[in-house]
Amino acid sequence: MFELIIFITLLLSILIALSYLLGKFIATHFTFPDNATKTKLEVFFDKIEQPIYRFCGVDPKKEVSAKEYFFSLFWSNIFLVIVCFFALYFQNILPYKGNVRWQLDIPLILHILSSLITNTCQTHHIPEQHLTHLSNYFIMPLLMFYSSASGIATGIMPMRSITLGKIGNPYTDVIKAMTRILFPICFLVALIFVALGMPNTFNPSVTYHTLENIKQTIITGPIAAFEAIKLIGENGQSCLNANSAHPFENPSYLSNFLEVVFILIVPLALIITLGFWLKNHKQSIVILSVLLFVLIFEFTLTTIVELKGNHRINNFLGMHYSNWVGKETRFGIVGSSVFEAAISNVSGSANSSLESFHPIAIALALFNLSNQSIFGVQGFGLVFTINFILYTSFFIGLMLGKTPEIFGKRIKKNEVILSSVLLLLNPLLVLFGVALTLILYPDHSTNFYDHIHYYTRVFYEFASGAASNGSGLEGLVDNNTYWNLSLAFVMFVARYGAMASMIMLGGSLARKPVLPTTSATFKTDTILFGFVFLFMSIISTILTYFPFIILSPVSELLIQK
Repeated sequence: MFELIIFITLLLSILIALSYLLGKFIATHFTFPDNATKTKLEVFFDKIEQPIYRFCGVDPKKEVSAKEYFFSLFWSNIFLVIVCFFALYFQNILPYKGNVRWQLDIPLILHILSSLITNTCQTHHIPEQHLTHLSNYFIMPLLMFYSSASGIATGIMPMRSITLGKIGNPYTDVIKAMTRILFPICFLVALIFVALGMPNTFNPSVTYHTLENIKQTIITGPIAAFEAIKLIGENGQSCLNANSAHPFENPSYLSNFLEVVFILIVPLALIITLGFWLKNHKQSIVILSVLLFVLIFEFTLTTIVELKGNHRINNFLGMHYSNWVGKETRFGIVGSSVFEAAISNVSGSANSSLESFHPIAIALALFNLSNQSIFGVQGFGLVFTINFILYTSFFIGLMLGKTPEIFGKRIKKNEVILSSVLLLLNPLLVLFGVALTLILYPDHSTNFYDHIHYYTRVFYEFASGAASNGSGLEGLVDNNTYWNLSLAFVMFVARYGAMASMIMLGGSLARKPVLPTTSATFKTDTILFGFVFLFMSIISTILTYFPFIILSPVSELLIQK
């Protein structure tokens, strides 16, 4: 446990310090100040961005409506998907193939594209077998950068609309997200990873003879650069099938620790940005305290159950062993457990086999995927956090007998409808998908545990896809037409449905005046609100998903007992 305490203490210390700097940077660079003097750094970025704006025909100062903001993001995403579809379909005749000559079928291509453009990065393919080097190291990162930038823009727009009353320009936000956040940070992270031993080369492979005089080919590539956008963009998509368990992607305990830092830095920074725009850092502190409390609780509980091991095996052997199944020895139980608990909140990366973890850890992961506000995926975690704040403020307002408000702006019928869409869309997709799958493809296993675990796998697959997370339990054999098309549909609708509802919600609140604070105002920057916010977040998730979680990992736990 001492190792866990040191790990969490260092993690939070570094995370909070870096996130504060990044949050302040975002707050400064994503506003539209009138006649304000620009810093040298802003002037530097402006010189880089102006040619891009001219080439794209974008007026960076033009403010659009919420409807225009959404459709601009949506159609730009669709355009990129169409271009990449042809690149993947004809990958066999394009250059830089490496050792791969695989012809991708259309359902798999649609799943790959839907997964990447929605920032989900759920993997039904094996990169080393199915993707050429051009597809793996250029098409994949292109989609990862743009989907991450779109996610950041989607998170920033409603936050800026509510706090500053300005919707902004989608193209400006996306371009700034790439030039000012993703590109510079990924460049620095890639340099750090190269220094830690990750390969970064355009050579597709290295061939050598072993001591037994056997010829062996090792696949290489710009792995450090790929890993940077995979983590900073919260993509989770790996260039190697073993993901962050592969020594090329995660060579040491130090690199493993830094990967957890890099996964969480942008979600924390966006919440700090909210405090800057509200000119109220207490608000950020309250929200971060609640989310970090949940995160630390999950870190601790996951580590404890993994250190405890399997009691049946331990009783049989008469000795205590931790649950080392599916774990990398260079990370240890703590490094593997904290990584797993972190990625179930934000990303689909993996440094160990999720299938091997204790049912309690899987139950916590399913809660995270169902809730989505515990930091969550790039930008969208903030969207769900704000939605739960609105949801909480609405019910508190009703109980106090006054018009509910969020950050000084009144919540009325239109906001409640849009908030409800965001709250109910994912459960509808997930639960309908699980039910349909169990009807069409029931499990015929005679073993009761295998029967229950099949249900867990199906539930996790749809929950991961709808939450834009991408992690998954192995064993479904999911590279087939049904799984590829059904998950492509779920990921696409969940992403753009949530994007549309929150952008429209931000646009609706942007037009409203800020009401003065009175003695009757229920403040959202207090400890009391933090407790109510946590309670509402948990209870709404339990009411929606708990019966289904009971039937999967909780049932597995009871069977073990």
